[in-house]
Amino acid sequence: MYKFSHIGIIGLTLVLGGCGNDVNVARLNFDRPVADGFSLNDDEKIQPVYLDGLHQIFKEAGIAPEVVKIHFDDEKRNVRSLLLSTSEKNKITETQKASIQSAFEKILADKKSTMNVRFLLRPEDMEIEKAEYREEAARLKKEFTTELTVKEVMVGISYSMMDSLLMAMQGTTQTEGEAFCTVAMTLSPALPFSAIVVDHKDEKPVGMSVVRSRYAVPTDIRLAYPHLQAKLDNHQILLSTEITNNSPRESLRRIQGRGGMNQLEIELGSLGTVRHEYGKVDYSTSSSLDQRCRNMAAQLGRPFTFTMGDSLDRLESVTFY
Repeated sequence: MYKFSHIGIIGLTLVLGGCGNDVNVARLNFDRPVADGFSLNDDEKIQPVYLDGLHQIFKEAGIAPEVVKIHFDDEKRNVRSLLLSTSEKNKITETQKASIQSAFEKILADKKSTMNVRFLLRPEDMEIEKAEYREEAARLKKEFTTELTVKEVMVGISYSMMDSLLMAMQGTTQTEGEAFCTVAMTLSPALPFSAIVVDHKDEKPVGMSVVRSRYAVPTDIRLAYPHLQAKLDNHQILLSTEITNNSPRESLRRIQGRGGMNQLEIELGSLGTVRHEYGKVDYSTSSSLDQRCRNMAAQLGRPFTFTMGDSLDRLESVTFY
């Protein structure tokens, strides 16, 4: 017998019990729990964001919302899995089934893809006066292409040597600094540069440059995702290697002669002011900052939603019956 929980805005029926008269259409497996909690009890609901996404797919396939039942699998007791089913009397058509199958398979295909990025060098805009460097930069390829893959969030905390001196003078080890959210991205193939730096004018970002060992070359960066490109053009997000290049692992890699830039970070924005000790915070603060950073990234959409936040982009596999 069914136990119903109605969400009027979405108009979908959530079924928490099974019934032999149902015809299973598909099983969706996600890489994170899709429930509002972590146990399957009578009061538990599927997170609305997943229902919204499914409802949109059904709508585009011409399926009335009340036709498809979305429920947990009581037998497997798995909060990462959803079953789609219909009644025996009110099945979906083969055309409708093909439409929703195509939608799910596209999500999985998009999830496997990486983000193409192009670096367009502008050596003619270099401000450096030394002719040797300008001539060397002019001989470089004008365009480099690589693929970016989301790795993890990294939270940076800004502070200066002056902050450290003030702490020592005041006899304290803690001070305040601004935390900012970045997402580490791996590059394949690696690029023949040592860093990406943000160019500033009047303390405001105006562009980016790639760095060789002795000079920097102004560079235009083109991302495959138009919504991210628009934010990059407006300096709402930035690309750099500031955190990456300050890590002990990266320093060791460069000392060992394993050159080339194989990671960068996308700077997403400020997380506000935090108290820290030489850039370190306690575990609770660190966990909170990381989660807020993931949420900030997920709000920007793909490719971050494939590994962060809650949406149908967290789909891991699908089985049709």
